[in-house]
Amino acid sequence: MQTLETKLLNALLDGYERSRGYAENRAQKQRIRLRMYGDARCDFTDYDIEDHAARCAVNDAAQMLASQNLVSLEWMRGEEGHILHRIVLCPDAVNDAYRFCARTPLADTAAQLESRLAQAQQEMAAEWAQQYLAEELDFLRRNRRPRANFPADGVELDGWLIVLRAAAAQSAEHPLLERVFSVRYLGDSKAFENRYRTRLLSVLEKHLLPDADEMTAEDRLRQVGLEKYPEWFSLCGAVRFYWSEDRTLDAAPLRDGLQISASDVQDTTLRLAPQVRILLFIENKANYYDYIRNHTDPTQVVVYHGGFYSPQRGRFFQKLCRAAGLGVRLLHWGDIDLGGFQMDSRLRREVDPRILPWRMSKTELTAHRDQAANFDDTYAAKLAELLDDPMLRDSRETLLYMLQHRLRLEQEILIEDAP
Repeated sequence: MQTLETKLLNALLDGYERSRGYAENRAQKQRIRLRMYGDARCDFTDYDIEDHAARCAVNDAAQMLASQNLVSLEWMRGEEGHILHRIVLCPDAVNDAYRFCARTPLADTAAQLESRLAQAQQEMAAEWAQQYLAEELDFLRRNRRPRANFPADGVELDGWLIVLRAAAAQSAEHPLLERVFSVRYLGDSKAFENRYRTRLLSVLEKHLLPDADEMTAEDRLRQVGLEKYPEWFSLCGAVRFYWSEDRTLDAAPLRDGLQISASDVQDTTLRLAPQVRILLFIENKANYYDYIRNHTDPTQVVVYHGGFYSPQRGRFFQKLCRAAGLGVRLLHWGDIDLGGFQMDSRLRREVDPRILPWRMSKTELTAHRDQAANFDDTYAAKLAELLDDPMLRDSRETLLYMLQHRLRLEQEILIEDAP
C-alpha cells in the first residue's frame, strides 16, 4: 500500500513522464507540479481542505518530501503551513524521487522494450509483422514510451510477443485451429481468444490487406493461417476430383453441388467436363444457392466465392482456373460496391487475369437505382482509388457512375432477375 509521500511523488513522476521534456530527453522548460487548491481543479483527490485530518496528513507528507529536497511547496497566500496551492517536483531530484518510490524509471523500461522489439523485428520475416513492429519502435523512440494501449506489462508483453512470433511464422497453407494455436503457444486453449485475438486482428487490419474494408475477422485470421473451424469450399457443376486412379469424386450428378474441405482439396487434381464453357464465382451465399437451384446448365461450373478469400481458398480457385483451360470463360459476380470491386481486382491479380466481372456494370446499377444505397465521402474516397487500379480498367465506367451518383448495389437485389 502506498504512503501519502509515495502517492504524491508517483503523481508528480506520472506528470514528468507525460511531459514534452521527458519525451525529448532534455531539461524541463515547464515545472512538473500538482495543483492542490485554488486553481480550476485539484490534481490530488486526497487533498480535501474541508476534512481537517486529511488536509493535515497531506500537508505533513508534502513537508516531509520538501525536507528531503524532493519537492518545493507553494502555499495559499495567508494560509502558509495550512492550505497548499501547488507541489512542485525539484528538477534535480527526479532520480531521487524514483528511488524513494522504488519505481523503475520509464526511460529504463522503454529502453528494455526497444531492445526486445528490435530483436523481435529481426526474427520475423512476415511483412505485416515487420511493419507493425517498425511503427511501434518509431513511436517508442520518438516518445520514450510505448503507446498507451501497448502491453508493456511483463507477462502480457511476453504473451503478445509469443503470439506475434507464432502468427508471423504460421503457414497460411497449413492453418491451425485457433484453440490448437492457443494451447501450443500459450498453454491454454482460451488464452489467445480472451487476451490476444482482438489485438492481433487490429494489427492485421492495419498492416495486412488494409484496403479490404469488408473483410471479416475470420477472413483476416485465415490470411495468417488461423481459423476457428476448418474451411469448406462449395461448388456445383461438372467437376471431377482425382486423388488417385481408384479414388475420385464427380460433382456433376449433384443438383445442389457439394461442399469439400480445404484439406481434402489440397492434394487433389481437378478436371472440368468437356462441355463446360463458364466458370462463375459468386460472392454472396444467397445468390449462390439461388443460382445453382434456378439458373445453372451443364455448361457452367458455379463456385461460392464468399468474402475476401483465404490463401487456401485462393489456391483452390487457382486449381479451378487452371483446370478450366483457355476455352472456358472465367466470371466473378459480386456486389456493385467497394468490396465487390476490391475482390474482383484481387481475383484477377492473384488467381487469374482472365477473370471478368459479371452483372457488375452500370447497366445493372441503373436498372435498380431505386434499390441502391448511398455512401458518404469517406467511402467515396476509397472507391475513387480503384480508378487507378489496372485490374479494373473495364469497370471504370461503372466506378465513375457510382462516384457521380453516390450509389452502390448489393447483389442480393438481383436474385429475382433471370440472368
